[in-house]
Amino acid sequence: MPFAVLLKKSVAFVTTDYEIDEQIGQVRGTAFFVFVADKRLGENAGFVYLVTNRHIVEPEIDGRRAIARKTSLRLNLKTPMGDTRSAEGVLTLGRLGWFFPKDDAVDLAVIPLAPDQARFDYEPFPVSLFATDEVIKSQGVAEGDAVLFTGFFYQLQGLKKVQPIVRQGILAMMPDEELETTLHKPGRLFLADVHVFGGNSGAPIFVNVSGLRGSNLLLGGFPWRLLGVVSGYFYETQDFQLHVATTLSGKVNANSGISVVVPADEIETLLDSPELRTLREAEIARKAK
Repeated sequence: MPFAVLLKKSVAFVTTDYEIDEQIGQVRGTAFFVFVADKRLGENAGFVYLVTNRHIVEPEIDGRRAIARKTSLRLNLKTPMGDTRSAEGVLTLGRLGWFFPKDDAVDLAVIPLAPDQARFDYEPFPVSLFATDEVIKSQGVAEGDAVLFTGFFYQLQGLKKVQPIVRQGILAMMPDEELETTLHKPGRLFLADVHVFGGNSGAPIFVNVSGLRGSNLLLGGFPWRLLGVVSGYFYETQDFQLHVATTLSGKVNANSGISVVVPADEIETLLDSPELRTLREAEIARKAK
């Protein structure tokens, strides 16, 4: 299928209801599914995880942590039910809950979650197609490469079905120094020249690795790799200062057009954490009985 269609199938829309100072509120964003292959479960089998930003599932209001009361997920249905082509349900976190990086500067959250693919129309993106540091070096990924993301669009999220928006831009900077993350701590980031806005936090962003790479012309195969996760953008003040903000806040009218991307390596590190590895091993042992 066309890549844009496949890309849109990887995402879901997330809503978190929160409370702070006896006031209730709501934030909306994007999440997407990734696939960790494990042949011990069978050919083409493995584990599925939902990935988003930490600030979506643990909102901060004016620098203070709010209490997340409920997180909901909306997905398209494989088979429409009358006029209904999507369904929204509350995530029952149970004893697992969200998993976060040990580095509290990294704006990521994941949860083991594999909705029934016979009912829901989604496709997880394989970890094998992540633009890790190794891939970036071997494929010569650099500033100027085309990037593409898909995410929630407040103005038209879809009444009958999930309607993600797709936008394209270029990779603007891959600094080897730390920048302020959307959790307002120094951390590793990529910057992309692609305009993001309300609800795009948590969106997957991909980089095109085809074309001329150094002295080599790469042809054939699947050309897109997961570069990382959109977490926010830089907005410009009246005195021309740039400040980082999530897509849940900030000066939207002064959006600089430079978006903040959490590198895919950070997702891989979180998925390979001892806690998630232990859960996978336990599941494999359970199925082996």
